[in-house]
Amino acid sequence: MKSALARLPKAPAFVSDYEISRGVSTVEEGKTAKYVRLRREFKNDSPLQTIQYSLSSDAENTIETLVFRGRNVKDLLALSIEDKLSTSVSKPSTVIQTDTPASRLRVERAGKTTLGLARCEGVDQSLYEPIFAQASATLADYRRFLRLRTMLAGDIAWFNSSSTSGPSTHTDRSARTKKSEEPPTSPAGPH
Repeated sequence: MKSALARLPKAPAFVSDYEISRGVSTVEEGKTAKYVRLRREFKNDSPLQTIQYSLSSDAENTIETLVFRGRNVKDLLALSIEDKLSTSVSKPSTVIQTDTPASRLRVERAGKTTLGLARCEGVDQSLYEPIFAQASATLADYRRFLRLRTMLAGDIAWFNSSSTSGPSTHTDRSARTKKSEEPPTSPAGPH
């Protein structure tokens, strides 16, 4: 896990295309969760193909997930970093503004066992703290590289609204794909 995290680009270069989608999905027994996703592709010289950021929130939990997909599946199929917080304490607008720590990691490799690591309450995990710290730093860095605060500003406002109105489907409510256009930046520059 440490080597997979260490191989992630420290100064990623993305192609100009990107996609943002949001929606409402049924999670269990008629309960719903709102979500927003941002997908970007790395430039061809990167060992990574794509990155997807996802933020979902229901009445109980707000979950933030970052998934990296490798270009050469022999090296890395996927690496995901997740943090899970109580929605009553951390609303989506708070999560995107702060650097919350990672609570779960998962590495998938072609033809090899999938590795997973999750924080557990009441268990001494001090041995794994350097990995969690590395994952948390990566999550914080990529929040800034992806400019989430400006890219998803309208979607976070939608999250904060109590309405789930829209089309009757429980999949993507709206999807926006931008071609050959840089993401918007704030007046203060990238975050």
